[in-house]
Amino acid sequence: MFRVTLLTLAATGLALGAPDDAKPPAAVKKAEEKKVQTSKYKFAEPVRLEAAGKPIDTAVGHAHPLVADVDGKGVNDLLVGQFGDGILWVYKNIGTNKEPKYAAGVKFKDGNKDGRVPTG
Repeated sequence: MFRVTLLTLAATGLALGAPDDAKPPAAVKKAEEKKVQTSKYKFAEPVRLEAAGKPIDTAVGHAHPLVADVDGKGVNDLLVGQFGDGILWVYKNIGTNKEPKYAAGVKFKDGNKDGRVPTG
């Protein structure tokens, strides 16, 4: 089981997510290889994300979170892709962008079936 942890970039509000045991994203590795100056950026402390008062977990595989306004209501929702089976969980933000509060996750639906994202 993997818990979702969110890192926020304090200067911009940008959010990066990764499972607890993940290696740094490839983009971070490339930035380090190119010796890109990142001293002007500062990450806030990571926080465990909750939905409906419980930690957000994935049962199988690595969690890949994305924060975006998926329903056009002006607040950023949370999508969590589950690598193992390609299940995509949607957590609606019932709070604000500054203080998000996520409702219980629901599987993304594609017609009558559970929507899937490509894996591998």
